[in-house]
Amino acid sequence: MKTRCSRIIISVLAGAIFFLCTVVPSIPAQQYKLAPLKVTRSTFIEQVKALRAANPKMTPEDLVAAANALLDKNGVNFAISFDAATCDRLRKVKSEQKDPTVPLTIGATLKSVDAEGAALALPEPLLQPFHNCNCYIELPLLQVTDSDFIAVISGRNIKFHMPANFSTFEAKLLDPKTEGPVKRKWRIPFRGSPVGVSNDENVLYLAFPDPELSDISFAVFGEGVFQIATRAEAEDGGKGKLIRPSTAPSADSRTRFDRWGKSFVVSYMPPCSVKMQPDFVQIVR
Repeated sequence: MKTRCSRIIISVLAGAIFFLCTVVPSIPAQQYKLAPLKVTRSTFIEQVKALRAANPKMTPEDLVAAANALLDKNGVNFAISFDAATCDRLRKVKSEQKDPTVPLTIGATLKSVDAEGAALALPEPLLQPFHNCNCYIELPLLQVTDSDFIAVISGRNIKFHMPANFSTFEAKLLDPKTEGPVKRKWRIPFRGSPVGVSNDENVLYLAFPDPELSDISFAVFGEGVFQIATRAEAEDGGKGKLIRPSTAPSADSRTRFDRWGKSFVVSYMPPCSVKMQPDFVQIVR
């Protein structure tokens, strides 16, 4: 019996890549198909809400500290939208299932940074229309940029290249005078209402949709990392107000913040216009 090393991407941290070496018989490799890495949804929001329910007198500062520890461990569910054609395929397969209660599973192959492709078993897609999106999945992420993202998979952080066909929600900082040129863009995990912008224009604060979490906020940094902050920190300098676009009618929503002697205008809407590449999503019955 000969040995060979089957490479499985386990983790990518600080540029270090770890592999698992296994001993297998020396016969055609195609007979051995490695099981895909299972990606499960984050329970971060549920855990924070449970903390609040168990400790109703917890100060916002204490809740922030506990929530950030949970965020570092679990990541946050980040909505990734599919295009209409892919959603139609998913709905068709779902409708043809003999047992509609059986979860629909999908797989994808993503390329990790400085490594080869990794086969993933993704969470069940959400097929109901969501604002102007056809369908989407939620991945437990710790960081998102235009070029890559870090996902929490089986308790490990894995950094992947950002596929061109991954569409996410976005918020944009516009020029406050013309409301035209985009000064900064943030990829955001969910469509939350902006409740603040930092003085240096690097951080966008979002309100949680859950009323139990009204005294904390979700901070998205320009570098693509996330953090939990108090609502008071988000609203430091003054609360925002919804405004109408100053030019032609627009489908987006806009919030204006007048604070520290200057103005900030944030535009936000669910983006679903990125076309998926053929066969990127493999449907598994």
